[in-house]
Amino acid sequence: MSVIIDDTCITCDACLQQCPVNAIVDDSNNPMGNNRYYVQPEKCIECVGVYDDPQCAAICPSIGCITWDMPYTKEFDGHYLNTEVYKLSEKNGIPKSPEFREKKYRKDILNEDRGVGKIVQEEPDELVEVG
Repeated sequence: MSVIIDDTCITCDACLQQCPVNAIVDDSNNPMGNNRYYVQPEKCIECVGVYDDPQCAAICPSIGCITWDMPYTKEFDGHYLNTEVYKLSEKNGIPKSPEFREKKYRKDILNEDRGVGKIVQEEPDELVEVG
């Protein structure tokens, strides 16, 4: 996965429409039962090979709502098997964890900047009016 939507989500639908791999589900389909949108970690590719940046964060009006999570790789299999945070889809009763299939991720985002609430999109220091 590598991005996660936090509890400041306003359920506006912007990210849902923008995801190129349909990895985001709305609050009524959130497998964790939370009242916010949910990124399915087994589907998210951080828009690698499709866009320069994750489009969910680029379009989100709640700046800071979308944060970096750990890469969806075998190294972090235990991280994604934490059922208090994630509900992975299953195949034949086996969770589709990174051990099942790894996903693409942004290699330019260091692991120490992941999983600690580092936001994907930061609010600009100064807004400049154009025109």
